[in-house]
Amino acid sequence: MLSAIWRFLKQPNPIDINPGKDLKISFLVGLFVFLFLMIFQPFGLSQIEPRLRCLLIAGFGVVCFLVLLFDLLFIPRVLKKVFNEETWTVYKRILWHLWIIFSIGLGNYLFACLFNVFFDFYRLGFDLFLGFQLITFLIALFPIFFFDILNQNYLLKKNLKTAQKISARLQNSEPFPVDLSGFDQKIVFLSENERERYEFQASHLLCISSEGNYVEVYAQDEKMKNVLIRNSLKRIEDRLRNYPFLFRCHRAYIVNIKKITKATGNAQGFKLTLEGLEKRIPVSRGYTKQFKERLGIS
Repeated sequence: MLSAIWRFLKQPNPIDINPGKDLKISFLVGLFVFLFLMIFQPFGLSQIEPRLRCLLIAGFGVVCFLVLLFDLLFIPRVLKKVFNEETWTVYKRILWHLWIIFSIGLGNYLFACLFNVFFDFYRLGFDLFLGFQLITFLIALFPIFFFDILNQNYLLKKNLKTAQKISARLQNSEPFPVDLSGFDQKIVFLSENERERYEFQASHLLCISSEGNYVEVYAQDEKMKNVLIRNSLKRIEDRLRNYPFLFRCHRAYIVNIKKITKATGNAQGFKLTLEGLEKRIPVSRGYTKQFKERLGIS
């Protein structure tokens, strides 16, 4: 039982850092808190004089919006190594949500302290702090974790299905409908200063990955070889626009579609195994739709 729970907690989990989306989520959650408190008036709110009640409820909604906006916009950009999708798991998501709940509870407590300066309404102290933490946890617990479990299962099933379609087509020796223009040509890569020149047979290329200020090109003819070239992946991608079988599937990878031998999926997306290459190449969510279209998979 415990091992099954731990396996679930260690499953890869998607994370999407998007300022526009984070702003929208923060606003909707703040609005939800305001409407929930206004409609149900739990925790003794119904006993408060109407004018103060409306002011208090509106304040809690605004605090929720501002704290959540700070959490979503600021913290992931400061702790970039922690909020790395390649290492993000279910248990990290849970810990992240527990922090968000705690920080909103803290924000609500501080707002209550400020409210008390003008209206002398609350009896301040550690008990009140714990009370706000409990109230925030009870309100947030069900929607947050229920949505997370549903989203995790939905993405896992969706990506597993796509991976299975790719693998099934490969096993049936059914080729992907990819334009092979230039497949037998040589491709020339230049270094950033254009002093170094590298030639590769297009049909031998496996993938190209971003490595800081360099790109690493993996190719295989009679043996595997990889070459570091000082250049950006964006410039390399522009150079390869006339080769439809070479596709950028991730911010850090360009892959040769004709070299795919297998696909595996999880909640974050799916990964590709290439002919002769040990490491698996991720396909990020932003490229998934276009990637499936390129492969002719619905």
